[in-house]
Order: sequence, then structure tokens, then C-alpha cells
Amino acid sequence: MKKKSYKKLIQTFLWSGAIGIVFVVGISYFPKECKELSFYGSFYYTLRLFILEHDLPDFPRAWPLVFIYFFAPVVALSAVGKAITYFIHLSPFLRTRQMKDHVIVCGVGRTGKILASTLKKKGIAVVGVDDSPVENFEDWSSEHNLPIIFGDFHSELVLKKAGAMGARAIIFASGDDLTNLEGAVSAYGWLYSETGPFRIIWTHIANEKLADTARAALLTKGKIGIRFFDTYHIAAEKMVKKHFKKNMREGIRKINILGFGKFGRDLMEVIARDLEHKSDITIRVIDVKDRKNEVNSFAKGLTIFDKVTFIQADIRNIHITNGDTKAFFLCTDDDIGNLAIALMLTENTASTHIYVRMAKWPIPSIEEHLREKKGVTFVNINDMVKNGILDLPGIFKPAKATDMKRFETSTSSSRKKDLLNISGLFV
Repeated sequence: MKKKSYKKLIQTFLWSGAIGIVFVVGISYFPKECKELSFYGSFYYTLRLFILEHDLPDFPRAWPLVFIYFFAPVVALSAVGKAITYFIHLSPFLRTRQMKDHVIVCGVGRTGKILASTLKKKGIAVVGVDDSPVENFEDWSSEHNLPIIFGDFHSELVLKKAGAMGARAIIFASGDDLTNLEGAVSAYGWLYSETGPFRIIWTHIANEKLADTARAALLTKGKIGIRFFDTYHIAAEKMVKKHFKKNMREGIRKINILGFGKFGRDLMEVIARDLEHKSDITIRVIDVKDRKNEVNSFAKGLTIFDKVTFIQADIRNIHITNGDTKAFFLCTDDDIGNLAIALMLTENTASTHIYVRMAKWPIPSIEEHLREKKGVTFVNINDMVKNGILDLPGIFKPAKATDMKRFETSTSSSRKKDLLNISGLFV
């Protein structure tokens, strides 16, 4: 049974017990104070104690009756207070209509929940907006004490119910890039203002070409701005900054990126920009799919084409020669698969630079053992995202005029070497 269920069970037991005690005492002692009272009369007078009413001519002398005269109203007030709290919880609109300087998270999926929970832990008021069934969020919203408005976040009415007019920022964080972009543009249209505080509409877009196209097409001005972010890119930025800084890669001559999905691609970009231009480090990309043209095109855009090679192979079967001049980044979306490959590498190489991308792992005991004995570093990308979003302007602190400045980047087919970036956020 969940902790929440235990709490409800205990509360129900305590209220039932308290009410039972009041009635037992009242029915037992009222006839002793007033001889003419029947059982039903005693029950009636006991019931009236809960609403601070009684018609007996004298205040009772028996201490049990004196006790319930004061105890019954306390129980009643406690129940009323709980009922009001429960009603407000079931009606988020009552909680949000007067909110100011809060953050609205539109799309409370994996990314939205990470954003919302991180904001709450930092003391920022948050309101969620989602069109999924209510029952999908009951436990989560109660656990985080976070109101959720249920409806389409493209709707002006729905966002106004979430307090958009007084919100510090709005974040569109669903798993659909186009849906997020549509929501951001729609909200910008009716929120636009030349007066009031600076505010930013943050839009999660994982597709790089779409982000570049939208960035070039959208000309925001006034006190409202639209900015784009990508959680995988944030995680890659923080991963390199924390685990693969310049002083940590002494002696490394070859970097192996195993898995060239979204995270592997972002990691390659971050590493390429972090390496010195004249560095003699080379990068080898390994993926089970034929991504040679994609890797080559991407490498050209990063101006590191001469330093990158691609091998199509199942990373579980690839032959790795021994040596301590290599770093391995395991970037697939399969946590267990990444762990298995990491263990294989520790048996076949002497490398102490093995970085394993995880979404839910690592288990602390396994992580500690493999780090000390085998040089394996587990990187939980959700933790990296939580750290990275702290740098988002206009969310954890109110936006300033400098946060509204627009930076243009050209990235779609050939990313420039000097790509401007703020903690992994393309702005």
C-alpha cells in the first residue's frame, strides 16, 4: 500500500474514533445529567455539540461531558477544514486564479514533470496544464502539491485559468515539437505587451532543423519573448562539464560514441565545441544503423570532418582493442544494454574513461563498485537536466531586459563552430 493510502486510512480511523468517542460519552452521560432524557434525546443533544449548539439549562458537571463540549466542535472544524482543502485540491482553478509570479508548465509528461518538480523544490510556484485523463496525475499532483488544469494548452481560456496573465514564464514541454511550437506562438499572440514585466515563453523542441527554422522565422519583441530548449542537449552540456572537462581528459586520443541517436548527436556536438580546435583527439561513432552520411554531414557542420569516422556495427559485438588512451560514451536509450556494454568494456580494455548514459539507473551500490574498481561513470540524464534548467533565464528568477536579447544562430545543415549557446539552450 502506498504512503498516501496509509495516511488516508489513518485520518479516517482518527476521525471515526473521535466521533465515536463523542457519541458514546454523550449517550452515556446526558441521561445522568438530565434524568428525563431518552436515548434519542441524548443522541440529538450530542449531535448538536458538533455545531456549537445545546439547549440544556445548565453547563454539565461531569468531566466527560465537559470534555466533549469542547472536543466535538474541534472535530467538526477539522473535518470542515479538510473538506475545504479537498475541494480546493479538486478545483485547481480556485488555487490558480489569484496566483502571481508563478511558472506554467504545459504538457506534464516526462520532461514536464522534471521541470515542475525541480521548480517546486526551488520554491517556485508551479501550475501544470495537460489534456490527459485526471486519474493519470492524482498521485503525482498530490505528492508534489501541484495544481493541474486539465485541457488543451493551445486554448487561451485554459491558459488564463492557469493564471497566464500573471505568470512569470510559460514552458511548453510536451513530447510533440510542433504542438509545443503552436502553443508558444498562440500564447505569444494574445500575451504580447509593450508594458509590464519581461516574460519568456520557453518551448521544448528536440528537432534541430525545426528549432532553427522557427528561430529564424519568429521575430519576437516587446516584453514577451519566445525561446527554445532541448533537454537532451542540456544533459549533454552538463555531462561534459561535470565529467569530461579538459583536466579530466588528459592523455585521451580517441573518443568513442556508441549510439548516435538524439543524445549521441548532441553529445558529439558539445564535445566538438569543447575540444580545442587544434586538438589531436579523434572521434569514432558506432551505431547499428547506417548513419554514415548523417555523421559525415554533421561533422562537416562542426568543422571536424577530418577527425570523425563512422562504423556500422552492433555495439555489443564490436572488437575493442586494449589501451588507456580511449574514452567511451554509451549513449543508447537502453539502460540495461548500456550497462551490459560497460561491463564488457571493463573486461576487454584497460580504459578508465567509460561514461554510461542512464535514465533511471544507477543503483548506488553498483555505481560505487564499478567506479572504484572499473572506472565506469554512470550519468543520469534526468539529474543532468535538473541541473541544467537552473540556467534558464526568466524562470527561477524574473526575466530582465538582457534576457530578452535575441541571438541568431545558423545550425540546420551546417552548424557553425562558434555556435552561441547558454548552458545547452539555443536562444
